[in-house]
Parts: sequence; structure tokens; C-alpha cells
Amino acid sequence: MKTPQKAAPANTKQNQPANKQGAGKDPFFSAAHDVEQAQEAPFFEGNKVQRKMTVNEPGDHFERQADQVADKVVQHINQPKTVANAATSSTTTTGPANAATPAVQKKEDKKEDKQEKEQNGADKELQRRPIFESDGDPNEGNTLKRSSQSAAPDVSPQTQQKIEGSKGGGEPLPANTREEMEGAMGRDLSGVRIHNNSEAAGLSNDLQAQAFTHGNDIYFGAGKYDPQSKSGQHLLAHEVTHTVQQGGNGVKKKGVIQRAETGVAESGKAKAHTGEDKIDQTNKTIKVEKIDIPGFKYDMMPSKTDYSFKKTTRSGKHLATWEKDAATDAGFGKKFDDLKKVELPNGGTSPAGNNTYFMVSKTNVTGGILFGNPDEIRTRSVRPNWRRAGQMHEFEVDHKVELQIGGADNDIGNLWLLSQKINGSSGGTIQANIKSAVDETIKAEKAKDPEKVKGLSVQGIVDNYSITTAKLNKAGSPDSVGDQEKYSLSEIQKGEHLNGMRFLVPGKDDKILKELVDTNTVHLFLNERRSKAIKMPKKGPFKLQNSKKYTANIDSVTYDPQTDIMQQGGTGSITVTMFKTSKTADKITESFTLNPIPGVYGGYVSRQDILDKLRPQVKALSPVQLSEAGFSDDGELEAKGKVHTTIPLIDNADIDIIINSSGLSIRKVFDGGEIKLPPPFKITDTSLGITLGDSGLTVDGNMNFEIKKLGKGEVHAKAGTSGAFALGGSFDFDSKTFNPARITVDYVKPGDGGGGGLSATGEIGIGPNKIKGIKSAHINIAYANNEFTATGTAEPDIKGVKSAEIHVSYANETLVIGGSFVLDENMPGIQSGSGSVEVTRGPDEIYHVKASGKAVPKIPKINTELSISYDDGALTIEGKASYAADRVSGEVMVGATNRAIAADGTPSGPAGDKFTAYGSGKLTLKVTDWLQASATVRVTPAGEIEVVGRLDLPSAVDVFPKKSINKELFKVPTIQIPIFAIPLGPKSIGIVATIDGGLDFDAAVGPGQLKDVFGQIEFNPSHPENTRISGGAKFVIPAHAGLKLKAALGIGLSIGPASVTGGIQIVGGLGLEGEASAAADLAWSPTTGFEFNALGEIEVHPKFTFDVNAFIKAELDLLVTDISKEWTKNLASFSYGPDLQVKVSLPIHYKDGEPFDVKTDDIKVTYPEISISDIAGGIADKVKEEML
Repeated sequence: MKTPQKAAPANTKQNQPANKQGAGKDPFFSAAHDVEQAQEAPFFEGNKVQRKMTVNEPGDHFERQADQVADKVVQHINQPKTVANAATSSTTTTGPANAATPAVQKKEDKKEDKQEKEQNGADKELQRRPIFESDGDPNEGNTLKRSSQSAAPDVSPQTQQKIEGSKGGGEPLPANTREEMEGAMGRDLSGVRIHNNSEAAGLSNDLQAQAFTHGNDIYFGAGKYDPQSKSGQHLLAHEVTHTVQQGGNGVKKKGVIQRAETGVAESGKAKAHTGEDKIDQTNKTIKVEKIDIPGFKYDMMPSKTDYSFKKTTRSGKHLATWEKDAATDAGFGKKFDDLKKVELPNGGTSPAGNNTYFMVSKTNVTGGILFGNPDEIRTRSVRPNWRRAGQMHEFEVDHKVELQIGGADNDIGNLWLLSQKINGSSGGTIQANIKSAVDETIKAEKAKDPEKVKGLSVQGIVDNYSITTAKLNKAGSPDSVGDQEKYSLSEIQKGEHLNGMRFLVPGKDDKILKELVDTNTVHLFLNERRSKAIKMPKKGPFKLQNSKKYTANIDSVTYDPQTDIMQQGGTGSITVTMFKTSKTADKITESFTLNPIPGVYGGYVSRQDILDKLRPQVKALSPVQLSEAGFSDDGELEAKGKVHTTIPLIDNADIDIIINSSGLSIRKVFDGGEIKLPPPFKITDTSLGITLGDSGLTVDGNMNFEIKKLGKGEVHAKAGTSGAFALGGSFDFDSKTFNPARITVDYVKPGDGGGGGLSATGEIGIGPNKIKGIKSAHINIAYANNEFTATGTAEPDIKGVKSAEIHVSYANETLVIGGSFVLDENMPGIQSGSGSVEVTRGPDEIYHVKASGKAVPKIPKINTELSISYDDGALTIEGKASYAADRVSGEVMVGATNRAIAADGTPSGPAGDKFTAYGSGKLTLKVTDWLQASATVRVTPAGEIEVVGRLDLPSAVDVFPKKSINKELFKVPTIQIPIFAIPLGPKSIGIVATIDGGLDFDAAVGPGQLKDVFGQIEFNPSHPENTRISGGAKFVIPAHAGLKLKAALGIGLSIGPASVTGGIQIVGGLGLEGEASAAADLAWSPTTGFEFNALGEIEVHPKFTFDVNAFIKAELDLLVTDISKEWTKNLASFSYGPDLQVKVSLPIHYKDGEPFDVKTDDIKVTYPEISISDIAGGIADKVKEEML
């Protein structure tokens, strides 16, 4: 709200308070604080046009001021009273609230006011702002003021009309409250009017306020008017401050509405919950469109739209809370004193001792007597059993906002007294409407997606979910409740209920008073509330003259009157037998004390005595704890309480019991949280209820439950008049899998000797094609003593399994179907196998068969165990094994399966009908002592190991050592050849040449090596005779081979005494060195062993290369003289000869069991055809040319 603009005040002094008593008191806000006062000019003069009402903004300075005043008022009211305070507590200033003298402005108020004036341009002459400031802005003359943190709502024409129509109505402040607040504020509050009814509650709700003020009228929301509690006093003082703020100098303004915000600030029109998920199972919330509630309850709801609530758990303490708070004296004492002073002689003297009074109805004097001293009458009448005019009528402590729609259980502000008849019908109506709204939402959501509401129940949601309704709909009766059908807390505290009662007055009521002291009969008051006395003879029999005689019969009475009945009364006891003919409760005989009543020849039985001693035992449920108990005027037991049943299934339930002349009465509908099913059962929905009456116990409705991943069940009533609580029903296993699928379920109350409780029994079955891997099964199910058992057998349908023995059990909340199996021995590669099989229900809620075990392979030289696994039709047997056989060793993974084998040799794809062996590994193969190889192996589909593939061999293998070969190939015969004449002196000498020579072969081979060896192997341990290794290699032979040509040319003298000697040395070499390589064939088999064949060859096409050194020496012996001459020539190397071919072939052969050797006979040498003569001749020519 914007800061109000101030009207220019008249700069004149205001008179001091007329009430001079106020000068002796210094209240918080009295004229004694005034330093100077100014009289404000009225804001509205004459008959101005009425403006539309508006609402103040939250947190404005008016609200802050009202909170400050309220704090001080509450502190003042609750501080200990001194004598001085008491003497001045009623001192007030004169005049109504709308003419209250404003108090002097404090320093801080001046500062605030200065700022306010600067802000609003107000008249500079205004020097102060009174604590109770008038409503100063003419533009805000019809503003509704409220204390709120929420935005101010608009005031509808209908709301404005209702407020205007109610002005001046309501009730004044209670006398003691008014006195205390007037003493604290220093203001006359006689003009304040309190509106605390359904209309006020509705208006408060419309303005989103706990309370609001308009002028002198204060309107309270439902349950918010509570002048006895500190919070209630604070709210009241806050609103009273607003009445003073809105008053001023005798001019009543067309008021500001000031409000205190409600705890649940809901506003706006109801919006339908469309286009959204209405149920959230994770957060347990649900949205419904509307809930119908009777009109009188609707008006007390804190919100009408988008209202969220969760069912409140009943504690049962609300009755004690009411009785405690209602017994608070908030005007009762004064009311009682005023009445007795008016009605009784001698200033209200009691007609009996101990200050004992007797009160009766103004309209029905014989309808019963309320007795006791003033305090006793106050506490005994906190729940009056009469209407305001005095007629007998039962009232109950009721929750204004029902617990089932989120009302506070033990909050005194949410309690009132309501006609028993109305209360009994409205609760059931609201409950039915909530369930109907929830059911409609479930159906709507199910139509969109059935899976989203699967497992939900109406009762489960009502009990456990937070419910938001788009709107609360005012529907049903009664639309409103008249004053004759209700009492508020403040009315009881003020003693307003005494208005229909009057005192028994000596003289006027002597007949009744004298009867009470008649010593011929004993007057029994069987309860402390307003009741009629039962007149019993002084001597027995003491049987009540009562046609009902159902719940109680008085067996005996003892009474000891005191000397002075009028002053002291008398004491005694009564013995009562209850439930003597009851079919539902055990008979009880108990004695109760008769307490004295001065002025009565007799006494009364206290409620507490009955509560302490009476312990009814209900045959079907028992025991019972009473919260209320008393005897009716005609001697019948009337009580209310709780059944604390010993039935484990429902021992958590809140079960109310009523006992009256009709007997014991129970009506209870259980919610899911009250029924205690043992695991693995879980309740999904329940409407199970019990009714206990004269005819016995009846059970109605049903309870739905489930076992997760197994099935669902339902039980219903099976109780009769015998008093046994019993249920019967069935449990259905998943019919997609089981047939038959139903077993019976029962519940009976456990007996002292054991037994009872929840039980189940029956047989279920599994037929063909229901579970892959199971052909059939028969299962016996039993549940007893909180233990689930299942037994039975099943016939497997697993390819590769010869036989199985399958049993059924239940463990860890799961039905387990399992047992043992034996493999079919005809499975390829498998000799034998066995293991365990189990049927489980997976996340897809489908049953699956799983198996595991061990198997022995039927593969030669493999003797390890293999693992067996089975899943959804696929059987796989697999394992790693060590393999050791002749010449072969290593590790092999072997297996068998009915799945296809992928290219990489592993099982893949779905299960089939045919089993295949598979596997692979790496083995080391000893080919010879000097040759080892490794090879990859595989398992054949028939289950045999086969080695097929390239052998991994060493890079080089020595086959044989170095071998040397020397051989003279041929020798040339000596040949003489005429060469030429050599001049020697005067003669020439003829020379002939002799030629001889030969050709020698010299070779060295080795060592021989296999290089780049490779091999292909075919090996099957099952058929070793067929094993074959084939391959190849480069056979490398480092070799030296040479042809050595020897040629000697001799020179001889052909004539005479002359001698010529000489020679030509010709050494010719033809050689080759290097490596000869050739392909080598390898082969091995068990029958032939290892065999190696290769051929090494070396071939070149060189020419002879000669080194020639020639010399000639001639000697002539002439006897007289010697003639000698020598020629020497170093001939250079030169090549000579035709193309030559030199080739050496060396065949290699090796076979297992034979020594490896290279025989020289096996070496073949290809050498050229050489004509020594030609070569010599040619050489001679060469020599000749060179020498000559």
C-alpha cells in the first residue's frame, strides 16, 4: 500500500482524557505519553460517494506498527499481576475506539513521519504522527487492511457487499480480554466487534487472510480466534490495533481492510489439471479435478483452489487437548458469578456445603443435574450435553478441517464442538467424495496408459499420497451449521453454554432439593456430567428397572452417609456386572467408588475410576483401551476407546470402539498401512472393514495383495457370529506361465497353542511351451507360520539333456524351480556331464531356465572338466584343457553347443537343434629330435582335435656338416709337338715340345641348412595314422668347388750335342664358390616318419685363366768351348679357351631312422670337354708370340 497522504491538521490542542483514572496509570499507549497533541480534520465529511474497497499492501508501516503494539500487549497480558496492576487493570480512556485520543508521537515516529511528508508533499505544519494513526489518504478511504506477505487481492463486489452487510454485527470482546487490552493500550475498546463464524471465515479466505479489520469490525478465519493462547492474543491485539488506526476524532471512516495473511496463501481461479501426468508414483502425488465437501466444512477450508493435502494420522489426543484448553477460565468464572448472584439468594450462596451448586436446564428442569463447585462445574461442562437453550443433546469434539483432507490433529485452533449427528454423517460423506475423485483420476490415466496405473488402488492413494485438487466444490448438506449445533472454544471458555442452564434455588426448587437428601433411597449419579440420579433402595435387590439391561447391571450398593449430608455427603461403592449377555465381549464384574456430593444422599461415580478399572475384552479382537467412559442416566455403560487387538494382521490398526446401550460397536475400514502382511506379501489395495455389533463380528470388503514377480491375490470376509476373525480368498500365479495357477488363502486369528495366522495351500502347474526348457511341472504350494514352501517335480525340455530331477522351492522372495540333470552321452565331443538347473523370473517378468554343471570331454588326450551353461535354450559346454600326446603338447579350448559357430570359432546366434563341437588352441609338435614346430589346432564338429595349418618352425635348421671331396678327373698322356728352331750360335736347334697334364676336382660342401622352413600339417589324434606333415624350405649349402688344370710343356733338343732345356709352367684354375640353394621337400607321417629330399646344384660358365711363366736355357758342348744361352719370360695372366660349363649336383635325402650322410658317390659333376693339345698348342703360339 502506498504511504497515505496526510490531510493538513488544525494546529490546535486536544483535550486531555476525560477519564481521570487514567492519569494514575501509565499504559503503553496512553495520553500520559503525549507531549503535544493536534486535532486532525476529518478525511471524509458529509455523505461522500463510497469507494471500492481495496486491501493494504503487506509489510507497510501500519502492519509494522500493529505488530509492535501486539508484542507489547501480549507481554503485558502475560506478565505476573501485582496488586497495583490489578487495581488499575480496567483503567481506560473514555470514548469509543473510533474516537480514541491519539497518543503522542515518539522520536522515531517523528523521523519516519518526516520522511513520509517529504515523500508525499504533506503540510509542513503536521509536527507528529500519533501511534494510532488515522487513515490519512483520502484516496485510500475504503482500503481493507490486512497483515500479509502476499500481494493484495482484489475485493470482489460480492465480498464488499458481505462486509458492509455485516458491519456492527458480531460480538464484543470478552470482558476479561477487553479489560486486559484496554489496560495495555490505554484505549476504550467497547466498540470493537468480533466476527467469528462461517461467514467471517469465508470472507477471510477470500482475502487470503487469517483475519482482517474494517473499521471497528474484526473478522477471523476458521480456528484463528483464540484469545487464550499467546499466538491468538497476538493476532487479536494486532487486529485491535488496526481498529484504532482506522478510528479518529469521532469520525468513522469507510474503512481500511487490514489483513493477517493466512498460512496457506492460495489465490486465483481453479485451473483444471489438463495435458499433464496426474499421478507421480515416485513422489507419491496425484492431481484430481474436484472434491465435494458439505457447505459448512467448505467455509472453513483455508483454500478453495489448487488445494494440496495429505491425510493426517489420527493421534487420539485431540479430546484431551480440547478438555485442557476449554477448561481455561476466559470469562467462565465471571459468567458463573453473575448468574449465581442473579439467581441465588444471599448474593449467590451455595445451597450445600463445600460451595456445591446444582444446575438444571431452563427448559427441562428434570432433564438432569450438573453439580459441583464452580471449578468442578467448569471442567465437567467443557463438553456440554445440552444445546444453548438447555435441551439435552450430544456434542463431539470435531476437527474443523477434517484429518482426511489434511487438517491438524492436535491443534486447538482446528477443534470445536459439533453436533454428534452432523459430525457422524459429514466425515463419511467427505471420505466417499475423496475416493470418488481419486478413482476418476485413476480411470482417466488408465485410459491414456494402463501401465502407469498398474498396481495402484484408490485406498492406497488416499492413505499414502499427497492429493492436489483443482477446486473444492461446495456440495452436500448441511450447507451451514446453526449456533444450536455447535460451540466454539471461546464460548466454552467464557461460559456461554451456561446461558441455557439455571441454578436450583432453595424455595423455588425445594421439591428437587429435598428429594436429593431423602434417606429412603440412595441417589446414584453414574457420571459427572449433567445427568439424572438413579434412585436405589437402601437394601437390595439392586437390579435396575431398565428394559435394556444390556451393558451394565448394578449388583450391589454400599453407602455410608456422613453425619451432615448437606455439608459432607456420603461415600460408598457399587458393584456392576457388564456384558452379561453379550455375544461379543467377556463378562466383567467390577466395583466403583461412590464419591460424596454435599446436599445429596448418595454420590457419583467418576469417569476416571471407570477408565482405570474397566478393561473390556472383545472376543474377536481384544483388548480395549477406553478414552471415555461413564454410565448413562439409566445405568448403561457408555464408552469410547481403541481396540488394541492381538490379531497380528491388524495390530497396527487404529480401531475405534463405541459401547452404549446397544452393546459394543465397531465400524472400521482399514487402510493399507494398518494391515501387517508378512513378507513376501504386499498390499496393493484394500477396502477390508469390520463391524462389531450385538450379533457378532462381521467382516466386509476385500484386500488385494501381491508377491512381487509371482502373482496377485485377494481375501475377503469369512467371519461369523462365533467371534472369530477370519478371511478367505485365493492367490493367482501368473496365468501366462502356470495352469492351474490358483491356490487358496486363509487367515484366522492365531491361537494360544500356535497355528492360525495367514496360510495358503494349493497346486499349480506348468504346461508345454510355457517356459523354454521345461516340458511340464507340478508344484505344491504351502504357506504357514510366516514360511513359504513349494515342492514338486518338473520334466525338462533341454536339448542335450538326457534326464533331470527338478524340484520347486521358495527362498529370498522368489519361487525357485530347480534340480539336477544328466547330459546325453551322444553329444559330440562329450563323454558325460551333469549339473543343476533353475527356473527364474527375469526383469522382463518372463520365466527363464538356467543350468550349470561340469562335463568330461570325449577327446583323446584331453581329460579336464568342462563347464556347462544353459540359458534360454542355448546349451554351451566349454573349457580349457592341457593336451599331451605322442610328439604333440599344448593347451586347447574345447566345447560343444547347439548354437551356430561363428567365423572366429566361437558360439553365436540363437539355439538350434543340432550340437556341434568347437574349439581351438596351439600345440607344439616334435617332428624330429632336431626339429620342433608349433601349430594352431581346431576341434572338428564331430568333437575331434585336428591340426591343420602352417607350422611355425625355426628360422634355420642344420641338416649336415661340411663335407670335402677331392678327385682326379683324368690324366693326359705325354705328347711331343715340334715347335720351332732356336738359333744357337751358327746353328739352329730344332725344338720339340712335350705336353702332359691333367684335371683334378676339388669340392667342399656344407654345412647344409634348411632356411625359411614352412610346413603344412594335418593331424587328428583320433586318427593318428592319417597324420601328414608336408612343407618346404630353402636348402642352403655353403660350397666350394674347383677344377684344377695341370699342364706342363717340356722342350727337348731334336739334334746334335746341343742340349736345350726349358719349360713353360701353366697353372689354370676354374672354380666357383658361394651358396647353392634349392627347394627342399619335407614330409612326415607316423607310418613313414620324417623324410627330406632336396637337390643342391652349382653351375657357372667361366673361361680358363692362366698364369704363365716361361723359361728356356740352351747349352752347346763343343768340347773346346761351351756355348750357353738362357731366355726367361714372365707371361701375364690371360684367359683362354671356349665357353666352359662347370656344374656340381648334390642330392640330399633323409629319412627317419636312418643316419644323415652325404656320399661322394652321390655328387655329380658336370665339367667341360677340354682338349689339352689344343690348349697347349694355343698356348704355345701365345708363348711364342710373347717370347719371340
